Amino acid sequence: MKLFDKLNNKETLTQINQLILDSVAEGIYGIDLEANVIFWNKAAEELTGFKMEDFEQHNLHDLIHHTNADGVNVPVHDCPVYHALNSGESLFVKDDIFWRKDGSNFPVEYTVKPMREDGQFVGTVITFRDMTEQKKTEEILLQWEKLSLMGQMAAGVAHEIRNPMTSLKGFLQLIKSSKELNNDYFEIMDLEIDRIESIIKELLTFSKPQKTLYTYVTIQDLIKQVILLMEPQAVMNSIHLKTNIETKPIEIFCIEYQLKQVFINLIKNAIEAMEKGGTITINLIKQGEEVVIQIIDEGTGIPPCILEKLGEPFHTTKENGTGLGIMVTNNIIKNHHKGKITVESQINEGTTFTITLPIKPKLDS
Repeated sequence: MKLFDKLNNKETLTQINQLILDSVAEGIYGIDLEANVIFWNKAAEELTGFKMEDFEQHNLHDLIHHTNADGVNVPVHDCPVYHALNSGESLFVKDDIFWRKDGSNFPVEYTVKPMREDGQFVGTVITFRDMTEQKKTEEILLQWEKLSLMGQMAAGVAHEIRNPMTSLKGFLQLIKSSKELNNDYFEIMDLEIDRIESIIKELLTFSKPQKTLYTYVTIQDLIKQVILLMEPQAVMNSIHLKTNIETKPIEIFCIEYQLKQVFINLIKNAIEAMEKGGTITINLIKQGEEVVIQIIDEGTGIPPCILEKLGEPFHTTKENGTGLGIMVTNNIIKNHHKGKITVESQINEGTTFTITLPIKPKLDS
């Protein structure tokens, strides 16, 4: 008997549906309005270690979604899946974790869709993916881009430190040859040492490993720290970094080192686009519950064919570029900080990158 001849058999149809579910690489499960698991595919079993019979005695939420990435217990009434179950709405969660039977956890993204039978809402279907490998890839790209930046900044920092070092050496020779101590010399030397310490401190802060930790940061201070790092490279290329920054302190909830990398990426790109020197302008204003940062250069501009694919790997205006810097920047702004980034460019006139960030982003559960 052919397969289609059996479709009027309800038991056979159920078996076929399960075969289809088990052939899918993503984990898929369904829950009814009482939160009972009514199907659970092979991928879900392999990803979590739980089998269908495990849910006969235990609530699904208490097994796979009881605790978040920070180790905080997630009550069932705070679970996005159960909110969707109660409302009958669709839902997409970008960054969450599920727990395995062996006690370990793994990063996931998942969609929740309503199930309907004869027009009636009867439950939800959840499709989830293990994001472990993608997270590793993102981290590798982030570190790769950071190492590239570090190498380029090191040349500028070395140049900037050489100037105060020369000054310090000259004053030491004066002090050595003079029979009298001049307090003015010491004040100038103190300032030069402070300048060197500030540059080194920011370079070390940027280079050392960081945890993905959201904290409240004064955005003006963060931008000033980035300018301190990038100014030596700008000076070497006859470029002036000009700022128009709102004076009233603005605190935003962010991952500090990631935003630093974004601004360093964009200022570095602006410097490289201005072979004849000029001015890079950094604007910062507050608009309601958002901050807007603009980085405006006077460079060669970006051709339309590159501009429309900007952010994709290996689409770049640089001869030896990879395009990964903008891709990492996009990921940090859009996915990690729920912001947006736009680009406007005119050939031989310059480029403007505009970043809009919520002061308190609505992070995924």
